[in-house]
Amino acid sequence: MNKNKKNIRVLILDDDKFMLEFVSHLFRELGVGEVLVAEDGKAGLYVLSAQIDPIDLLLCDVEMPGMDGIEFLRNIADQKYTGKIVLFSGVDADLLKAIERLAIVRGLDVIGILSKPVTIESLTVVLKKLFLPVSRIVYPSTQLKHVFDAEEVKRALVADQIKIFFQPKISASSRRVTSVECLARLHHPKYGDVSPDNFISIVEQNGLINDFTRTVLKKSVQQLDVWLQQGLDLKISVNVSMENLDRFNLPEIYQEAVQNSNVPIDRVILEITEGKLGKDFAQSLDILTRIRLKGFGLSIDDFGTGYASMETLKYMPFTELKIDRIFAHNATKDSATRVILESSIKLGKAFGLNVVVEGIETAADCELVARLGCDEIQGYFIGKPMPAIEFAEWLFEYEKKNNRYICSDARDEKRNDVSSLERY
Repeated sequence: MNKNKKNIRVLILDDDKFMLEFVSHLFRELGVGEVLVAEDGKAGLYVLSAQIDPIDLLLCDVEMPGMDGIEFLRNIADQKYTGKIVLFSGVDADLLKAIERLAIVRGLDVIGILSKPVTIESLTVVLKKLFLPVSRIVYPSTQLKHVFDAEEVKRALVADQIKIFFQPKISASSRRVTSVECLARLHHPKYGDVSPDNFISIVEQNGLINDFTRTVLKKSVQQLDVWLQQGLDLKISVNVSMENLDRFNLPEIYQEAVQNSNVPIDRVILEITEGKLGKDFAQSLDILTRIRLKGFGLSIDDFGTGYASMETLKYMPFTELKIDRIFAHNATKDSATRVILESSIKLGKAFGLNVVVEGIETAADCELVARLGCDEIQGYFIGKPMPAIEFAEWLFEYEKKNNRYICSDARDEKRNDVSSLERY
């Protein structure tokens, strides 16, 4: 966040007028530029809707008459609020923690919880967290609804405006970079590189998902082809929407996308989001089994957030289990999160799956998941999603720092012709 305290805008929600005045005073003492207040959830929604400039931080009480904090969080999640949130209340700590988890599941960026009474020391910690790097770029939904429609996405596909960013994964044991997740971005002249969160529903709802996924897969494989020729020992993973699993010839489509390169199919892992696996179990099992027969790896993504059961893991031919970030974030401090994380890792290992934990953002969480026995680690603590040329530079520095080089040929190639990495 490229802001100083004077430029930060805070909105405080609390039905206690004294608390509003007290916390506002504390923020001003800390040098915060603008502090807005609202006495309940409805007033908070009104204040948010009236703003031209974004609110950087919401401090939200969970107990309020009328629209309480949970209802307020549901509403701002539906509106794709992208600022940071701190929950505070006098309720039981376990209940406050449950509300935090609910907000995170809804996609909100909760950076902490505070028990009343709030102190200037606790608010200082909150402000420090505001200056940490953001996890992703998400644009306001009101703007994107105006910008993106089916025709524009079609034009983006035809005009080759889909770019691929690469986020590294490392081995939990050796700490070497083993693979990358390939993440699509739509390059927009006004908004820059926009993440799929802002347009994937349009792609799915307008019959564009198969063309979109094939484009992402081809571009990703082409880049891996370049890296393999340069001697980099990597695999890639590509996200597949469950909306794709309505075509029995999908295995052939994906096979064809890889066959036009020198990439072995077993270097490509397809990530399937857990939440929709029950849509048509028999058809999904048919298609996914034939995809495995072609040689692809299959990962069950966001494990723990959807409807996967022991039956799903028993029958579906997955090779990898990917544990969602909500079960890794702050696991060193939250005993309930740690129990779920440890159980999920053990479950994956019991089924003989490669276990990946994503969303790792701190050294402590990184060390914990490695100690608990996962195979690979992914998250901003390791590296952010990057364009190909930036990833190559990052990889060189990472291997240099850790005194481990993937191969000398890759180093020389990187120095002599780094520009070739961005040709796709």
